[in-house]
Amino acid sequence: MLDHTDKDSGAATRDDPAEGLIRFTRYATIGLFVIAVVAVMKLASDVMVPIFAAVLVGSILAQIAERLTVFGLPQGVANTLVVTCAIAIGLGLLGGLIEPFTSLVARAPDMARTVQDMSGPLIQRWSHFTSQFGNASAGAASLPGLGDATSWISAFLGRLTPALEQMLVFFPCLAFFVAGRNAIRTQMVLAMPERASRLSTLRVIVAVEKALSLYFLTTAIVYASVGAVTGVIAASFGLANPLLWAAMTFAAAYIPYIGVALITLALAAAGVLTYHQSLLALAPAGLYLCVHLFSETAVMPTLLGRRYEINPFLIFLSIVFWSWMWGPVGAILAVPLLLTVHALITALSETEPQLP
Repeated sequence: MLDHTDKDSGAATRDDPAEGLIRFTRYATIGLFVIAVVAVMKLASDVMVPIFAAVLVGSILAQIAERLTVFGLPQGVANTLVVTCAIAIGLGLLGGLIEPFTSLVARAPDMARTVQDMSGPLIQRWSHFTSQFGNASAGAASLPGLGDATSWISAFLGRLTPALEQMLVFFPCLAFFVAGRNAIRTQMVLAMPERASRLSTLRVIVAVEKALSLYFLTTAIVYASVGAVTGVIAASFGLANPLLWAAMTFAAAYIPYIGVALITLALAAAGVLTYHQSLLALAPAGLYLCVHLFSETAVMPTLLGRRYEINPFLIFLSIVFWSWMWGPVGAILAVPLLLTVHALITALSETEPQLP
């Protein structure tokens, strides 16, 4: 009996290296597959970006269309009405903001020169301080210059140009997704072989759509309010194009950390250009920063609740990754995509799932 047990144990021990090799091969295959998917998404960004954006936005519009059917509208009419209104609003905003945005870009060199003139004494003091340690040249070289602001803006606009071209893919994809959203959901559920997997798939779809709808509805209300307040602040301090400031604030708010930093710096530069040596130059940026911090720390957690709270470190990593993948549009889609993954994992990890 002992010999038989020893033989079985020895056989199991001899099989362990083979099992480890098989496990390693599986993990390596999964890793290579993930790398291949990331590479394809990076290379095909011109196509993937509008498709992903259309799916995210379309899932929200489709739910709005479902609400309209309560008033007796046919599903097709509701879908057409919602998509048409969304496209009209988007094109209207773009058309109305092109002129003030162009004017602001034209004033960018003056803003940069004003900020550079005001920061001249600070740069001289820094150079004097570093010269005490024999590093005057190194200290001066390490300070960022503002003379290339125009070239930076041109490069940024150059990255936005492909995004504008991708709208030719985004709008048709949005319309077709909203029209076929119910059929897509049905096919995804029926593609599962067992009843339990079908229920899990349906639960995941509902959880993701609910999370996205709550996120976009809450952020749209809060960020629109912050944008309106920013426009009032800009108008109160005599800054040009308050409507543009409101729209820019609303759009930039969807890029956590980076967006608020850009708007704060832009308001500070515009204030410096308007008030020159006065302390009021920094007042618009300071007031905007207070309003934004209040909305992010008090209003948003209250409306969204703890269920949709995500670690700020993960949000930052998501922004860095998707910005590298898809540029400025990827930074905007970073949080919705992370929220989608978070809702999916939460729905799959429920021990006692509730049928939607």
